[in-house]
Amino acid sequence: METKSAKQAVSDVLKMELEERNSQQLYYSICAYLMERDELSYTEIVKFKCSLLLDDFYQELIDYFVMEFVLNKMHKKYPLALSALTYLVTAKS
Repeated sequence: METKSAKQAVSDVLKMELEERNSQQLYYSICAYLMERDELSYTEIVKFKCSLLLDDFYQELIDYFVMEFVLNKMHKKYPLALSALTYLVTAKS
């Protein structure tokens, strides 16, 4: 995540405003959580991102779609963990 697209996805999906840096940190925290607890979901995210890269989308659009995908997946499977990770990211700043 290198663009403001992650910030926009957080705003659209979670209906909250985070700074760009915090949005990126949330993405990395979610990925780390999924790598440890749900490798299948993490693999789905990687496959999704690869498919977007192969389709030659703009990087900003890829970042937005990936962050939206990650947030929706976490919201459906691990809503409490998503809330905790979001709180930790916002509390750090």
